[in-house]
Amino acid sequence: MRLRNKLSLFWLCFLSCAIITKLIFPQLTALASELTVPEENVNLITDNIIQINDDLPEVDKSTDETWEVEQHNSERQLPQDLKIANSSLPETENINEFSRISQIIPIEEFQVEPPQPTDIEIELEPEEDETPIPGEQEAKPETQPYTPKQQILIRQLRQSKNTRKIQQQIVLDALTFSANRYPLIVNPTDNFTFIPQLFNPNKDENYIDTDIRIRSYGDYQIINKFTYGEFLKPDQFYWVIDDNRIVIETKGSQAGIVAQGRETDTYITQDMTSEQGFWGLQSLFNIPTDFENLTGTVDTNDLSITSIAGQLINPEGIPAGRVIINSGVNTDTPNVTVLENTTSMLGSGSTLSSEGGDALFQYLDSINAPRILQGFPTNNLQPILDGGNVRLREGDIIPNSALEEAGILWGNILTGEGFDFTAPITSFPGVKIAQLGRFDNYDLLNVAVNPFLTQQEKDFHYLNSLQWVSLGKRDPQFETLSETQTTDNWKRLFVSYPHNRTILQYDPVEISATYSNLFSNPGLSITAKLTSGKIDVVQSVNSTIGLLLGGIFEYIEIDDINQGLEEARERFDNGAGFTPLNAPATPLQRRQINNRLNRTLAYSNTSSGLEQVSGTYTLPSKITPTNSSILQIRTGNHKRAVQFLGREVEILQEGDTFFSDLRLSNERFGPLTYIGNPIPLNSTSINPINESSALEVVLTSPQGEQFVQRFNSSDNTVVPISVRSADLAFDYIELARVDRIGTRFSNFNGYLSLPTVELLAAGSSGDFNYSANLGAWLNINADSAPGVANNNLGTKEPTLGLYTNILLNYIKTTVELDENNQPLALNTQIPFLRINLNSASNSNNPNATFLSYVYQRQGRNFGFSLAPGIALISENSNGNLLGIFNGEFSTSTGLSFKSNLEIGKEIFFQLQGLQRVSTNISLGAFIKNYSINNPGLSTRISGFNYGTIIRHSFPQNSVFLEAQIGTGDNGFDLQIQGGYRF
Repeated sequence: MRLRNKLSLFWLCFLSCAIITKLIFPQLTALASELTVPEENVNLITDNIIQINDDLPEVDKSTDETWEVEQHNSERQLPQDLKIANSSLPETENINEFSRISQIIPIEEFQVEPPQPTDIEIELEPEEDETPIPGEQEAKPETQPYTPKQQILIRQLRQSKNTRKIQQQIVLDALTFSANRYPLIVNPTDNFTFIPQLFNPNKDENYIDTDIRIRSYGDYQIINKFTYGEFLKPDQFYWVIDDNRIVIETKGSQAGIVAQGRETDTYITQDMTSEQGFWGLQSLFNIPTDFENLTGTVDTNDLSITSIAGQLINPEGIPAGRVIINSGVNTDTPNVTVLENTTSMLGSGSTLSSEGGDALFQYLDSINAPRILQGFPTNNLQPILDGGNVRLREGDIIPNSALEEAGILWGNILTGEGFDFTAPITSFPGVKIAQLGRFDNYDLLNVAVNPFLTQQEKDFHYLNSLQWVSLGKRDPQFETLSETQTTDNWKRLFVSYPHNRTILQYDPVEISATYSNLFSNPGLSITAKLTSGKIDVVQSVNSTIGLLLGGIFEYIEIDDINQGLEEARERFDNGAGFTPLNAPATPLQRRQINNRLNRTLAYSNTSSGLEQVSGTYTLPSKITPTNSSILQIRTGNHKRAVQFLGREVEILQEGDTFFSDLRLSNERFGPLTYIGNPIPLNSTSINPINESSALEVVLTSPQGEQFVQRFNSSDNTVVPISVRSADLAFDYIELARVDRIGTRFSNFNGYLSLPTVELLAAGSSGDFNYSANLGAWLNINADSAPGVANNNLGTKEPTLGLYTNILLNYIKTTVELDENNQPLALNTQIPFLRINLNSASNSNNPNATFLSYVYQRQGRNFGFSLAPGIALISENSNGNLLGIFNGEFSTSTGLSFKSNLEIGKEIFFQLQGLQRVSTNISLGAFIKNYSINNPGLSTRISGFNYGTIIRHSFPQNSVFLEAQIGTGDNGFDLQIQGGYRF
């Protein structure tokens, strides 16, 4: 119920008012961590091994909140991460207060004992004898209406209640002291909702972390992060029990809203013109008549004509003999005149004759019919004329049924699948007799020899007279008719229930301690578009799986932890106090053990690949003042940057296929022309056919004159003589269709929270520190992102991925002493190496290696740090190899300067100055040559930006709430980041 009552805090108006109130009134306990919310969340890579990624149009990783803002364990924050181990240690009395640049240094051996017990191992058992019973002194016997026995019972009851309250306050005080000094040991949260340094259980129950940005340029999301945690005081527990065991238990509930990315939806209505072409080829050549073969060796001048009469028909295949007619007419008598015998059917050998070309030379002897060389095979496209309903002219529409019959298939007009050309081959090239019944392609024969075709008839025959070769489908052409675009922001909303259980046991013999921990944070997560209430099921399931995995750790039975908590609860319920520690380790050694453990846990969080932890099991780990080693199994959500682009196309109106371009020779191709030439048959080597005939006509006049007209089929034959002997065709047919389509482009730039299991090892040996992990994440649908159902155009993502992160450094600290042998300054040198590798490396999630050297000097009145380095980042838009540098200078008066520089293809820099004007308030200014926009993914925009800084800080924990108000080449820019508690 209390959690639901707090949900009203999510409203932006309340949030803005709360933040401004916290800035203006420093006495309020609004805090923010420099660790989680850095001063420049979008600073350059040079900010203490800051991580750099690409600029958009891919992604600007140098401002990617995955590396700098959301994940408080960024490389840039490594020195501040190390502050966790020492941030609460008091200053040496001989060193004045100044900015704690080198708080990462383990200087506990140079610290004086604190004036009050603040260590986790210090006994906090109250002196029960001296504890007054509130209200007991005010009891007036003379006015008390109760009997003595009743008064005793009432006093005992009051004493019991007050003792319980005192015990609870002792628990909260002890837990608070431990959380302030060793926040990573107590750490009640998931390293995402708020930072451990905010935890203050003896005063506060509510914790908030937020990131708000308002700009006058570009696309942006106002609320990048707003998370809330509630940890009720009765649910927090701390106790010291037998065998030098300290048990800690924290419980709470958390909720939050986080920017996950931006969806851009574009819908375009277009006319799509699709075209396919066909190349037509054909050649016809006449084979000339060879008269030597036709006549043999006979001289044509010696030929004689013999008259015959009659008819003889033999069975087919048997040559008919000559028919002889004896009419009794003596042609030698003077009165007999034999008329000249003309050759019958001379036109049968001529193209321009109804008996020749029009009859396809069927009346010629096959042996002397024209011979034609066909150069190419033929394909039949006649069906596209749809039985005469379509004319071969541009613009005429061809029915789909006719196209299919012709073997022309468009297939899927959107994808091209099924596109084909299957028109059958109807004839092959070769030498052929141009005569009806002898030529294997009737249509080509007509085109070759028949001049009497109408144009429509010739078009029909023509489409089966060429070899038609498909030239394929051209790239479609688009004409945009309308375009609309909408953008929406996607948020991830989550609720979880963190439960942390810790046991730290000091060894009764050795100077060491054993640490073990169980952390569970099961919950639910929803990815939603708040403007419409739409939920992305895939990403909701992804992130929810990551949170639910933490529920496993709630039910893991670790005897040491569970039994220790049961014993502690029993002692608490019985009103007992803390059991005194009985270990050989001195308080200083115990403090060193705790600091080393705290720092090791800080490094483990720094190198972890989890954005939000849902569960952790730390195996029993041995810690000494000089060495540490922990092994953890973690679950949670891994954050990956993605750029998805999906395209969905629908046909709004199908188009008709038509002739869009015709370059044909159908009007000039063919016919070949011939002239029939008579030749005496007997003077040739031509074999007669199986039919012969003869005719003699005698005309007799009254005077006795006779005129004889004779005809004999064997007298002469007709041989066609070529006139137009060759023809070529190189033609082109183009078909087109115009379809109206609707195209939807769905783009998502943002982040995915993927369920992950991680194995992590961290530790230290002397000044050397290390942390390494191996993680495996799962994406239940790698092609889906909020607003994108199918990532068919964007950067591809795998279903399963692996990553490993390695962090190494060596912290060498020397103390500079004055003439009185008192600490004068601390000099620290830190070589640092970090390697980030993943199996699905791309421009959004690159492999990276960082190498840096940090030099720090902290004196009584001022301190400074210098950190040059190099970064090797794959697929980085500002260059794969970058030079980086940052520097910082601060004084004991509260004046500080910070500079960052990145050198790649371009140079980016930032300068910042702050002056403390009161205990908690600092004012300053900044200038940089870039700005940050966040259209789903952070992107860096070139251009000067400058403005003022207002910071409310809490020195004990180095946490702050900061507002940057800037302007410049890109316009107004307001950024408020930080956390607070109440």
